Amino acid sequence: MGSDLNPQRPQNGMLGRMQRAMRIVSWGRTAQGAVPPGLADPIRFPYGPFQFKIENPGLKPYTIFCSTDLVNWEEVARSRPKLASGEEYVDSAAPNFGHRFYRVATEGLPPSNVIGYCAVILSPGFTLIVNPFHNGNCEMAEAFKGWPDGTSVSKFDGRLMRVTENILKDAEWTIPGQQLAPGEGAIFFNPTSDYKRHSFVGDVAEGSFNLPIASGFSLHSSMVPGSGKLDDDLKFPISNGDVVHIFDGDRQAYVTHPFEQGKWT
Repeated sequence: MGSDLNPQRPQNGMLGRMQRAMRIVSWGRTAQGAVPPGLADPIRFPYGPFQFKIENPGLKPYTIFCSTDLVNWEEVARSRPKLASGEEYVDSAAPNFGHRFYRVATEGLPPSNVIGYCAVILSPGFTLIVNPFHNGNCEMAEAFKGWPDGTSVSKFDGRLMRVTENILKDAEWTIPGQQLAPGEGAIFFNPTSDYKRHSFVGDVAEGSFNLPIASGFSLHSSMVPGSGKLDDDLKFPISNGDVVHIFDGDRQAYVTHPFEQGKWT
């Protein structure tokens, strides 16, 4: 597919609603110099709770909100009378959700950054994956802690038209420092015989997004968490001749979806 994956473009559909919702969290320091509280150090415990810290330099009362679609937010907690910066919050309800997003707000100040997690099931063998969050430098060693030797992550180089395979051997990756940034796709290999749950965590990207997609094959995703129909919901400018490959982890085979004569075949 040769075009742009541009989440800034749509104004309708799910991703458009997400973009409008994200605009309210792209504020920074206020005119008076006050700094709103923020969320940091997200951790998703295996099959369990989600934990993060509330950085509250102004020591103002705050409210924590959560969402599953970045549009509709509900209050889940308020600060205690005795405030401190660096307090930890643990969402014990996280196991009930495959993905969830969080932000904190203080009266008179703009909302904070948005953080979250997304849990995926990685079948034995190969799976197509994406990392929908910013988490430090997005290195493989940080994103895939605890996986055994033989695990691999393969990225497709659209310029050279080849796959680069990063393999975990003796607890070290063969391409140290390689990153999987939001908007990049990859082929993940699970060397075990078990279906394993894996969680991505971090900050939801903010601002304007424009992801050029060159002609030929490529592995890409939306740079903000979301799913749906490629052309209707995600507003990808699909055109005749484009082919989408969806990988079936159970069958370990690709299913192709060509777009021809103005419609999906």
